Amino acid sequence: MLNTPLHQLLGLPPGNLAEQMIDVAIAQGLVESDRLDWKKHLPVEKDFKSSGIVKDIAAFANAGGGMLVFGVDETQKAASARVDAGELTESYERTIQAVSYSAIQPPVLGVRSYRIDVAGSDRLAAIVVPASVDGPHMIFDGNKQSFSAPLRVNADTQWMNERLIEAAYRTRFEAGRRNRELLEALFEDMATSHEPRENAVLVGVARPRVPKSAPRQLEQRADIAVFVGQAQSNAWHWLCQSDYHALTDVEQYAARPALRGWIVPPKDPKSWRRAHAAIFNDGAVGLAWEGGNHRYGDGTHLPPNHLPADALEGFVAALLALIRAVAENDPSGDVELLIGIDWRPSDYTPAGDERLVFEPHKDPLRGGSSTTTLGESYRPVYRVIDPLVEEKEFIRIVIDVATDCLNQAGIRHLARLTTDLPRRR
Repeated sequence: MLNTPLHQLLGLPPGNLAEQMIDVAIAQGLVESDRLDWKKHLPVEKDFKSSGIVKDIAAFANAGGGMLVFGVDETQKAASARVDAGELTESYERTIQAVSYSAIQPPVLGVRSYRIDVAGSDRLAAIVVPASVDGPHMIFDGNKQSFSAPLRVNADTQWMNERLIEAAYRTRFEAGRRNRELLEALFEDMATSHEPRENAVLVGVARPRVPKSAPRQLEQRADIAVFVGQAQSNAWHWLCQSDYHALTDVEQYAARPALRGWIVPPKDPKSWRRAHAAIFNDGAVGLAWEGGNHRYGDGTHLPPNHLPADALEGFVAALLALIRAVAENDPSGDVELLIGIDWRPSDYTPAGDERLVFEPHKDPLRGGSSTTTLGESYRPVYRVIDPLVEEKEFIRIVIDVATDCLNQAGIRHLARLTTDLPRRR
């Protein structure tokens, strides 16, 4: 589901880009703006890096995002006719991604290109540039032999002066600080939805890096059930058809309203595998799962401060599956991710049970237990990820995050997550 500037300017609900939208824009004489630019033709692929499109991408990123539509002629900035944009091949799409990353500093992440299906011979294409919190984005000016920061102002691209650049840096640092505070506050809320003095709790949260200007209201319990069900299916697939993960232990169809979102309660509030999930209107996601006291090995229960490596691996898969399911419904660009373990020994905790202990995967060659490798606590793992990359690439992100989480527990290898996935049923 796309919600591009063209959708918004035409007053349309989120959906795919369609030829009819371009025809309506031409009929209305839709004028270029600080979020929309009409272009006749795609540059030749080999010349894309040196084209003015790179400056336009950086300018939109510096001005809150926007899009370029190829295959439209304009008269005094107003869309006036269709022309053939040229071919946007898969190779060209990769070039656009690579140039957005390498020719602009800092890179503009999340740039997407789209081929728009047409009935006739005049092809259409679009490049959608997300808002960015990493500005000012700069490009190298060969004439001046220096970096400059372009900025979209109304329907024109101009250059930022020193004062604007200073303000952009200040905004970036302030946004980063504020986003981290909100992420950590959500982490604390999810952790305290359980009782970390009884059992160690696995906690994971994620938030879009760029706040949505108009968060989509999640009004139906059935929508939440769909997100959870899709995430359950993906986690099961990524874990090689295993149900040992946190989303197995939430009540998919019993979500209840929360402040600007929904809470998915545990399937069994008295279980040793209680879990909660949270999905919010702004695209934020939370997941908590009691990881201590799990039944393990010979059927006995582990102590409250002992966590199976299998549980940590499954938790990462479930959290990232939920993040992806929510993002696919309402794309919001890159997300910040925080995964940790909350364990707060009480005065009644037996001596020797204060420190987290991780039970390795059952393997005769890697047997034994492990503890956190540095200090007495588990340091949360922080990452920035793109939840909408192709699944083959996304599973590598899942594996990378899970590896970071397990390495900190003194465990080197994953046991269940793999890029060699079974065929989907």
